[in-house]
Amino acid sequence: MLSFFRYLSWALVGLALLLLGADGVSTLETGQPVIRTTQEIFALLGLSVPLMADGPVSGVVNFLLTAPLWAVVGLPGIILTLIFRPLD
Repeated sequence: MLSFFRYLSWALVGLALLLLGADGVSTLETGQPVIRTTQEIFALLGLSVPLMADGPVSGVVNFLLTAPLWAVVGLPGIILTLIFRPLD
């Protein structure tokens, strides 16, 4: 079971690096900084997730949708990597 979380954490870190690399390539192509948000990536995949207006969780959901997806995926990946690292 621990090995599953180890693989999952490294997969999340790898996905975050791929997304960060895509933003880097787009920045080099346009000559201006390009940082795609989670909502923009979802729109590229054909998923429409509108920002929430009110409610107790709307602030968290709106933050996750406006944050770069590489940060949303990479931070939990790094945390899981530290938690489930092999101990000697």
